[in-house]
Amino acid sequence: MGKFQFLLRCMFRRKLRTTLTMLSLITAFLLFMLLRSIAFVFDAGWEGVDEGRLQTQSKYSMIEMLPLTHIDQIANVAGVGIVTHSSWFGGVFQEGDTNVATFAVDPETYFDVYSEFEVDAEQLEEFRSIRTAALAPEPMIERYGWEIGQKVPVISPIYPTPSGEPWVFDLVGSYSSGNESDGFQAFLFQHEYLRETFDMGVAGWFVITIDDPSRSDEISAEIDKLFANSPDETRTMTESEAAKQFMAQLGDISLMMTGILSSVFFTMVLLTANTMIQGYRERTSELAVMKTLGFTDLGVATYLLLESVLLCAISAVIGIGLGSMIASSAQDFMPPFVPIYFAWQTVLWAGCIALGLGLLVGLVPAISAIRLSIVDALHRH
Repeated sequence: MGKFQFLLRCMFRRKLRTTLTMLSLITAFLLFMLLRSIAFVFDAGWEGVDEGRLQTQSKYSMIEMLPLTHIDQIANVAGVGIVTHSSWFGGVFQEGDTNVATFAVDPETYFDVYSEFEVDAEQLEEFRSIRTAALAPEPMIERYGWEIGQKVPVISPIYPTPSGEPWVFDLVGSYSSGNESDGFQAFLFQHEYLRETFDMGVAGWFVITIDDPSRSDEISAEIDKLFANSPDETRTMTESEAAKQFMAQLGDISLMMTGILSSVFFTMVLLTANTMIQGYRERTSELAVMKTLGFTDLGVATYLLLESVLLCAISAVIGIGLGSMIASSAQDFMPPFVPIYFAWQTVLWAGCIALGLGLLVGLVPAISAIRLSIVDALHRH
């Protein structure tokens, strides 16, 4: 019998108890992968967001609009490149479906600022020339089964049409990005259509390119200084910082996730340690026989420690595998403003936790095995 086979037989000495313990550990690692994949966003902000872009919004609230006349003043600040604007539209494409980002944008400048987005030149020209034109990211088109050229009815609880009927947009094309985390990938339409309908000269926020990302704080301060003590004061920051602040409104998600996971793994430590200690007590005489046959104290302790690590490792591999698959495909079920990113750092942390947990819960049986007296153990049995 090989050493690995021997460890497996010892580990599954009590099959039901070991299986239940493994199921609990698998669940714990599955939760770790999912919750940390969400918390990763709140810790790190948006991966891939260009630090060479700034976002200007109202100083007091994200829902307050800013005059479009701000654009000319911002464009004159030294170091500023292109300025575009976006407005949250709150579109609903299907009844009960509110997890879709829908933006009214400036078609002339939006894709110059978001240069990482790829769109066909002819489709972009149609988007710029047709008042009711719209573009959608490819995953959204696949999700709703749309086709280029069709009309898309949209209901907006924020901007209901004067007639009460749905808005109707002409889907003239799609756009894509090599990095799915490059900002919001939203359903886009011409802000001019919204402006004409409601006779409004305001926008939700401005997005600005700058020539030197190292001067982002300086340029931000210059922009905000322009509108200080005015009815429409602004707050400017890098786009990644704006994303972090937006998500922070939901609460300290990272802290909450950490608290939940700490409770789960504390319970797992107690459960797994109980399994290992019970297994040790049931095999006291067998361990004494092993020592009689020539196994050293350290050798017996090592077997117990490896058994504990193997129990946690197998559970972790299964839990990490399931969690990784779910986390990689879960974005379709999440709101666009709460992304879930599968990161290899999460897998690495899960592996470290599995190793640490195995060593921790196997430590007491291992130390007890070293101290075990052959005479006393055989006498008790």
